[in-house]
Amino acid sequence: GHPEGVDIQARVHLFVSLVAMDRVYSAEQITVPPSLPGILKGFTKEVIRHQPQDILDFGAGYFAAAKKGSLEDFLKGWGSREVKKAPETKGQRSGLTAGQGSGLTSAEEKQILELFSKIDLENRGVVLAKDLSRFDKNGKLFAKLDTSKDGEVSEEEYLAFFKGLKAKNAKAIEGYLAYAEKTLLKLTVGEEEDILDLFSKVDTDGNGVLDKTELYRFDKNGKLFGKLDTSKDGKIDKAEYLKFFQGLKLKNPKALWGYLRYAQGCLKKLTLDEEKEIKSVFDTIDVDKSGEIEEKELAKLDKNGKLFARLDTSKDGKVSITEYLNFFKKMKVDNPRAVYGYIKYAKRVLKM
Repeated sequence: GHPEGVDIQARVHLFVSLVAMDRVYSAEQITVPPSLPGILKGFTKEVIRHQPQDILDFGAGYFAAAKKGSLEDFLKGWGSREVKKAPETKGQRSGLTAGQGSGLTSAEEKQILELFSKIDLENRGVVLAKDLSRFDKNGKLFAKLDTSKDGEVSEEEYLAFFKGLKAKNAKAIEGYLAYAEKTLLKLTVGEEEDILDLFSKVDTDGNGVLDKTELYRFDKNGKLFGKLDTSKDGKIDKAEYLKFFQGLKLKNPKALWGYLRYAQGCLKKLTLDEEKEIKSVFDTIDVDKSGEIEEKELAKLDKNGKLFARLDTSKDGKVSITEYLNFFKKMKVDNPRAVYGYIKYAKRVLKM
């Protein structure tokens, strides 16, 4: 048997790890199918979660459903079946779920899993040390949660921690969940830095406020601008911008991360206004209106010919509008503000 006190999650991890080993040292070399460890891990997790009275019966139904692609329906059905089959216990009458004894109530387990989901911002299904950093500055909590010592915390490990916490101090769970929820609703230092960095990149003219034109690439219909501009003065300052994201996090922490990721992607694209300005500069440089720029036409903006060499990617001695736009698209990815700076410089030199 296993030594008392060894966490069941650690046992499962050890078992799956052993199965997953590339070499098994025995009298005969054994080949383990690549998909077997993942299958066994998934099955083991569901056994721990559902606590079936007959594991073999559960296993037969589990793998049959998995083969048919109806595993989710099977697991939902099994849960209701077990509740009907199992006689009511004192623990269940007091609000504890089947198989938990004096463990977590259904409401507590639901709240803990919801908290787990909020912490898991990238929807990986596991929590990493960096995800937990706002509650765990020194990493001690993560070390306790990560009983398998694989550098990540699963839902099972997270629940196991709270079961142990409740066994020691029932009120501690309520206090920790309240603290964690309150902490989750605040912007972290890293999030504030990301938001202000985004503000700076969107603020292409660098005047410290955003107008509708600058926000257009994220906000085609102007609805977002209306929400951000709480002072209704036609511009958005940093305080309004931060306040909006604080409110977004209150409603849905994952929406904040999703928007920041989406916005960073948009920043790498030219806005409609930028494309329009770039084409206008191109037309002004193209003095003979041939539809292409020759090196001599670019002389005012390019004294040594280095810019022309970079623009003329086809090396045919002229620059098309496509080559010209592509140059600025790449510039936007590398340095968003440089595009605005070049347009401003070119218009001044060309007296546009």
